[in-house]
Amino acid sequence: MSPNDAPALSPTHAGILPGAPKPYYLDAGEGEKSVVFDTLFTILLTGDETDDEYDVFSCEGNAGDIIPAHIHPFTHEIFFIVDGAVHLWMDDEQGFKADKVLTSGGFGYVPKGTIHAFRMEATSKIMGVSSAGFARFFHAMGTPTEKPGIPAPQEFYIPSIDQMRAAGEMYGTVFRPDYNFLDD
Repeated sequence: MSPNDAPALSPTHAGILPGAPKPYYLDAGEGEKSVVFDTLFTILLTGDETDDEYDVFSCEGNAGDIIPAHIHPFTHEIFFIVDGAVHLWMDDEQGFKADKVLTSGGFGYVPKGTIHAFRMEATSKIMGVSSAGFARFFHAMGTPTEKPGIPAPQEFYIPSIDQMRAAGEMYGTVFRPDYNFLDD
């Protein structure tokens, strides 16, 4: 997806990032922030700033439930664990099927077309990199916030099935409710 196809940003997110390839800085806690379920996603860089090459975002949360199995048909995704422990499951349906708990400094690469899921095993922060145009999926799935840090229970946001489906269609995410890594 190119930035020209992306929906308009919410007023909360508009103007935080430059929207063009030019130098900038963000301080700790700055960026385009959305709460999805019980997790804060902060977008730091998008295809708008990288000539449609890649996005960079962070994800912060406490130990919790597994993120449902899903595939990105057009998006590569990187997980770098800044702090904590994150269990990452992957199945490329071509012979690679594995899972691993990544701890601080750990790295996982999920190529496009790979079924994957993850679960934070402890309070964790993930630095994510993806193909350009994907990161704002988290805005489409969540609700905007200006507050940095892990959301408190009263700030949790549970998207409706319709919102999840629309976000998936818009940003190339196919949820796989039929697939369960935990039964392996």
